[in-house]
Amino acid sequence: MALKQKTIVLSLIKCGETTWEVDGRLQGRSDLPLSPQGRSSVEQDVATLAGLRMGTIYHPANEAASETAELVARLVGAKTKPLAELAEADLGLLDGLTEQAFAERFPKRYKQWQEDPLSVSLPEGEVVGEARARLFLALGRLLKRSRNNEVGVVLQSLGLGFLRCWLAARPPTELWTLLKCRPRIERYLMAMETISQLAEAAKVQYSHS
Repeated sequence: MALKQKTIVLSLIKCGETTWEVDGRLQGRSDLPLSPQGRSSVEQDVATLAGLRMGTIYHPANEAASETAELVARLVGAKTKPLAELAEADLGLLDGLTEQAFAERFPKRYKQWQEDPLSVSLPEGEVVGEARARLFLALGRLLKRSRNNEVGVVLQSLGLGFLRCWLAARPPTELWTLLKCRPRIERYLMAMETISQLAEAAKVQYSHS
């Protein structure tokens, strides 16, 4: 059966910052609202999108991602839909720590976090490679099933960095670089063949400890 749509425009949206992120703390599954600075930044960035239209904005179910999606949706005339599979990796004992505290308490894992993040098994949390696979599979499914020509997806830092690496054909080790100095909203033209490749990318081989 032929696919009705040949391409979909993916609007990839960076979640606004919470107080933890403003303070330099790691945030995984903790449910926090946008900080005043985070909300203001989203509103300023969204204002540049006047005239853009998209059907649905998918987002993790936490408060900050939901609020980010709603701010964008109001301007572009979209619906919002939470999707649990888009949640950030479960950081376990790292949730809320500064990078310095992470490095001091878990030096081996911190070195992996910087040099080979997919290999890291987070203490009392997820294996990072498994979190990436979950995200890529969910994103591939929702794009294939979409009835709209353009969809938005809000992601938090770790998931956003991995997806940017894949879309730019860069190795996952460059995620920290691709999280910096980039616009909040980036648009990608996704052919159905490319969307199908997300599932294959989710099967990347990794080791963890």
